[in-house]
Amino acid sequence: MTIKKKIALGIGVFILLLIILALPMIFTMKSFRPAETGAVTEEFFAVKDKFVDIFILKSGEDLICFDAANKPEPVEEGFKQLGLDVLKVKAVFLTHSDGDHVNGLPAFKNAVVYLPEKEEPLVTGAVKRKFMFLSKANPLPVSSYKLIKDGEEIKIGKAAVRAVLTPGHTIGSTSYLANGKYLIVGDLAITKNGKLIGMPKPPSEDPETIKKSLKLIENIKGVEYIATAHGGVLQIPKK
Repeated sequence: MTIKKKIALGIGVFILLLIILALPMIFTMKSFRPAETGAVTEEFFAVKDKFVDIFILKSGEDLICFDAANKPEPVEEGFKQLGLDVLKVKAVFLTHSDGDHVNGLPAFKNAVVYLPEKEEPLVTGAVKRKFMFLSKANPLPVSSYKLIKDGEEIKIGKAAVRAVLTPGHTIGSTSYLANGKYLIVGDLAITKNGKLIGMPKPPSEDPETIKKSLKLIENIKGVEYIATAHGGVLQIPKK
């Protein structure tokens, strides 16, 4: 076998291995069903950026966002569709630090960015984010942010947002209970047949911890809507 043929064979084997490794992620992404840009209720909205949603809570004249999508441009366009002003966003609460949840942050020029305290090691690179065969840091595209602790509540105008640590997708993945009835869970789960299903591996790091986190949120009282980043919004039937 000539050197050229050996190189070609090696490249072919490498590509095949990449495809095999990527198959689980491809199957996971096929199950993504984000909500379309629009109103969930008169005070709670979704903005879709291809395969991921961000969510907006309206509190008087102020707006609060949960995650920031993959690019600023779709975020800004989604706000225009909803008749909302992106410059009125006072806070962005990040569920975790993966790129499709943080890369749109530059759109929110007047917002305070809240990052889960347990997630910061991934942002600084002290701990590496493990994704398939990759291991990397998850830097934010902004230089300023505030840390939020598990159980901490932030009040913005008349709105209240409480952090609930729900690890498993990443080490610091956090859900947010807004106004006592909207639970934004990020990549903790997707939906299937009207039920929450834990986000599989990949892209999650620890499916067993995700199971524990799902049980934790099941016990939160008063939740009327569960908003997932890739599976739309579940409305919880009143008992």
